Amino acid sequence: MKNHHKTLLNQPMMLIRSGFTGLGKSMMWLGSAQFSGRIIRLISSIVLARLLMPEIFGQAAIVLTLFELICTATRRITSAALIRMDDEQCTRHLRSANWVNWAVCLLACLIMLLLSYPIAVYYQDTSLIFPIAVMATSFLLLPMGMQYATLNLRNNKMRIVGRANLWQTLIDAALTAILALAGFEIWAIILPKVVVIFVWIAIHRYHNPLPQMQSEGSIQYAQVLTLLHFGIPVSLSDLTNTLRQNIDYLLIGYFMGVEALGVYFFAYNISLGISLGLIQSFGTAFYSHLCQRNAVEDDLSAKYLSSIAAIMAITVPVILLQSALSNWYVPLVYGDKWLSTDAIDVFLFLCLSGLVRPLGEAASQLLLANGLSQTNLKMNILLTMSLAMAIGIACQFSLITVAQTVMVSYLISSPLICIYSYLKVFKNNQKLTSVGESL
Repeated sequence: MKNHHKTLLNQPMMLIRSGFTGLGKSMMWLGSAQFSGRIIRLISSIVLARLLMPEIFGQAAIVLTLFELICTATRRITSAALIRMDDEQCTRHLRSANWVNWAVCLLACLIMLLLSYPIAVYYQDTSLIFPIAVMATSFLLLPMGMQYATLNLRNNKMRIVGRANLWQTLIDAALTAILALAGFEIWAIILPKVVVIFVWIAIHRYHNPLPQMQSEGSIQYAQVLTLLHFGIPVSLSDLTNTLRQNIDYLLIGYFMGVEALGVYFFAYNISLGISLGLIQSFGTAFYSHLCQRNAVEDDLSAKYLSSIAAIMAITVPVILLQSALSNWYVPLVYGDKWLSTDAIDVFLFLCLSGLVRPLGEAASQLLLANGLSQTNLKMNILLTMSLAMAIGIACQFSLITVAQTVMVSYLISSPLICIYSYLKVFKNNQKLTSVGESL
């Protein structure tokens, strides 16, 4: 009885250790790269906070949010399907995947260019047009590295993926600080984002040849349809997820103005920067981890739960520490001018909203890895619409109310969708197993 009681007490630690074992190297490389990158961005943001006014942060938030929303729809348009395929299928689909990547990125560039003027009119700021157009050129570069990045993810080469992210962040931060000191204002934030794409491409392509592809003949449209059939719901799910993460920017900018958006954008980045970096690393590694299973591998349910336990054991202490020190280090590090705004209170509530965000990320990757991209899309649309309505109402009051609304929404929704996804996948698997045994 005593030993049984001790076993029950040790189960949480066993679960966490199992998660670290399963995702160990992947999370180590990606997580350390993201953490280092976020520290570098933190140092860069200190420089920016002391040199740039909230209005500049607001303009940058508009440009970067638009780019992130469009880019999210292109990021996994082919890679999500290729990672799930066996080696022969993957090689056979690479040429069609390259064609899809170029077509989608060219379309994304065109969409962003077309949206530049309406957005400038919407925010009554024509100076936004040129920065948006410059950011749009990034889509002309991305296809040069997309297939190579997919192969690194597929082969679980997270050390290379992490290295690409880290060097991107390092060079981005250095260029941003230099240009800000030189008085480039919004261009200090925008130009480095385009330049570092060359770094990302070079690292992913280095010593990473593509498998031999058929070089002759026309595009096989059946392969294109196969990629799009899986990739479009994944991309739309990622888009709605990113929209949910950025919907507060859009609504604050519309209802409360660019200056309020600048304060919120600043608080958001310094509060959730490190934890969101770790969560994104977890999502990237977790999807590849789940897709690399076979019949003799450990139970997927145990892998899912242990991985969640592991990422929560990392992120929760970081977030709680940030929250506890908010009143001290925000004015000390970033300057007294932020004391006249709501930045500290907004910072605190946004920090706390990150406590359960890994649960939502895990739920989404589990559905995708089990081919339930349509379910994932519907779930993300519902959550995004609910959050948008809540934030729209909160914007009628104050920035602090918006941050409180974001916190409460995530604290409620993330655990619920984690439980829903778990039941959806594993109850279905149990039913299929029972039917198979009865036959």
